[in-house]
Amino acid sequence: MIIKHVPMRTLRKSNVVSLVTYLTNTQGRQERVGEITVTNCHSDRHDAASLEMLNTQSLNTRAQSDKTYHLIVSFRPGERPSAETLRAIEARVCHRLGFGEHQRVSVLHHDTNNVHLHLAINKIHPTRYTLHEPYKAYRAFGELCDSLEDAFHLEQDNHRVRKTGGENRASDMEQQAGTESLIGWMQRDCLDELRAAQTWAELHQVLRQHGLAIQPRGQGLVITDGQGTFVRASSVARDLSKVSLERRLGLFKPSGPVQTTKPTRRYKPKPLQSRMDTTALYARYQQDRLARTQGRAVALHEARTRKGQQIDAAKRAGQIKRDTIKLTMSGRITKKLLYAKVSQTLRSDLRQILDRHRRDGVAITARYTRLTWADWLRQQAIAGDQEALRALRAREAARGLTGDTITAVGTRLVNAVVGAHQDHITKQGTIIYRVGLSAVRDDGTRLQVSREVTNDGIDAALRLAIQKYGTTIAVSGSDAFKTRVAQVAARSRLSIRFDDPTLEHQRQWYAQDARQRFTPATPSATGPTQAESSPLAPPSDEMLRALAEQERKRLQVIRTPTVRRFETRDQGMVRFGFVEKIEDRHFALVHRQDETLVLSLDEATYRRLTSFTRGRTVHLSESGAITLGRGHRR
Repeated sequence: MIIKHVPMRTLRKSNVVSLVTYLTNTQGRQERVGEITVTNCHSDRHDAASLEMLNTQSLNTRAQSDKTYHLIVSFRPGERPSAETLRAIEARVCHRLGFGEHQRVSVLHHDTNNVHLHLAINKIHPTRYTLHEPYKAYRAFGELCDSLEDAFHLEQDNHRVRKTGGENRASDMEQQAGTESLIGWMQRDCLDELRAAQTWAELHQVLRQHGLAIQPRGQGLVITDGQGTFVRASSVARDLSKVSLERRLGLFKPSGPVQTTKPTRRYKPKPLQSRMDTTALYARYQQDRLARTQGRAVALHEARTRKGQQIDAAKRAGQIKRDTIKLTMSGRITKKLLYAKVSQTLRSDLRQILDRHRRDGVAITARYTRLTWADWLRQQAIAGDQEALRALRAREAARGLTGDTITAVGTRLVNAVVGAHQDHITKQGTIIYRVGLSAVRDDGTRLQVSREVTNDGIDAALRLAIQKYGTTIAVSGSDAFKTRVAQVAARSRLSIRFDDPTLEHQRQWYAQDARQRFTPATPSATGPTQAESSPLAPPSDEMLRALAEQERKRLQVIRTPTVRRFETRDQGMVRFGFVEKIEDRHFALVHRQDETLVLSLDEATYRRLTSFTRGRTVHLSESGAITLGRGHRR
C-alpha cells in the first residue's frame, strides 16, 4: 500500500465542500464510488458533513494556509480489503498523523486497477478550532505502510522515500499522462554525461548537444529546453544541485557565446516505452490536439465577437431610449427618473451578457479540453477503437489483473459480449463491465469479479469468459475462490470445463449434488409448514427495482431499501416478508438484517407460502429451501 498527501494549493481545491462533492460524484460510472464513511461529525450524510466541516473551518479566522487535508491510501492491484479493514486502516492513519479527533469523510474508489481510499480531513479541530499540520508527514507514511502491511497481511509495496519532490511529480506525470517528462528524459539520456563533466564548459557543452541550457534562478539552478519548460537541476539528480556542482566544478560560470551548431538530440514529448508501435496512433493524437487547440481559439473568438455585438446592441438600445425621452418628455424630474431607469436596465443587460459570456467560456474550455496521451487513448477506446485499447494494455504501466481471476485456455472468440454493459475503461486498458447487478473487470486475458466477490459476480464472470474465450476455463487465486467458482459453475449448470483436473472434479461433484438436491419432492400432507424453491430463473433487474420501490412505499421512507437476489451465503434464520406475483412469475421476499432477499418460486410453493404471516421466522437452506424456524424438517 502507498499513502500520499495531495497538496491543496488553490482556494478552489482547498474548499472541503467541493472536494467531498468531487470524491462522491460517480461521474456516470457505477463502479467509481464505493463505501462512504463520515467520522466525528453530527450528521452521517456526506453532503451535510462537508457543510459542517466548512462551518468549523470558518470559526478559525487566523489560519492563512489551506484548512483541508486530502490523503490517498492506495492498495496493490488485486487487493480488495474488507470494509472493517479499511475502517481500521483509516483510524490508525488519522491517529498517527494527529487527526484522530478531527472531522473527516472517506470515500472508496474502484474505477482504477488499484482500489484507493480518499480522505478529506478537516485540519481545524472541532472544539479547540486550532489548525493542525502533521510534522514531516512523508516520513510517517513509510512507517505507517510497513506497520499496516504487517498488521493486515497486505502485499508489500515500494513506499520508501528515494526521490526528490520534483522526481516524484515527474514520475506521476509520466504514469498519468503516458508521455516522457523532461526530467525522465534527461535521467535516461544524458545524466551520465553530465556527471562525467569535469568543468563548467564541458557541462554546458553536454547540455547544448541535447538542446538544453542551465542558468541560475533564485538560490539554485534551473535547466530549460528552450521551449518554455524549466526544471530544477536538483530534481534531475541530487548531485546536480548548485551546491554539489560548485563543490565539484567551482563557482558557477555561465555559458559562453551561443553556438551555431545544432543539437544532436532534443527533448520532445513522446509516448513512454510500449510493447507495440504507437507511431500512427500518436500522430492521430497530435492532429486531434491541434484541432482542439484551433477549435478552442475559434470558439473563444466567436464568443468574444458575440459578446461585443450584444454589448453594442444594448448600448444602442439605451441611447435610443435616452433620445426618445429627451424629445418626447417634459419636466426635469420626470426625465431624470426615466434616465435612471434606462441606466439601470442597461447595467442589468450588461451583467447578463457578461454572465452568459462567462458560461460560454467555461463550456468551450470543457468541450476543447487538451487531453493527455493516456486520456486520449482511453477516450478512443471507450468509443470502440480496438487499436487504442491495445495501446493502453501495451503500456509499461499496465500490469494486468492479479489475485482471484478467471481466464481461458485457447484463443479469443469475440470482442463484444451480449448483455454486458461497458461501465468504464481504466488507463491500463481494463474494461469494467456491468452485468446485471454485478461488475466484472477484463484486462484482455483475465476476468475478475469487481468489489466483493458474490455468487452473482462469479456467475457473470464465467458467462463472460464462455462468450469471449470458449468453454475451457482456467481459474487462479486462493483455494477458497476456486472452490466457490466450482460451486457456482455447477449450480448455474454452465457448459464449461476447468483445465485444473482437481477443480474439474469438484465441479462435477457439485453438479451431481445439485441435481440430487433439486429433485422435486412430494408436497407434505401436514400443510404449509415448509416449502422449497425450485431451480427457477432468478428475478431480473427490472423486477428487483419494482420490488424495491414497492418496499420503499410500504415502509414510507425516502431511501430505497436494499433488495437483491438470494445467494448461497444467505443461508440461515431470516424473517418472512411476503410473496408476490409479477408477470406470471412467483417470488418470495424475506428479510435478513437490513437487506431484503428475493427467491424465485414455482406456483405450488407460492400457494403454500401465501398463508405465512409477515415477520415469521423461517430458515433458508443453502439451496434456497424455506423451512419454518425451529420447526420440522424434511
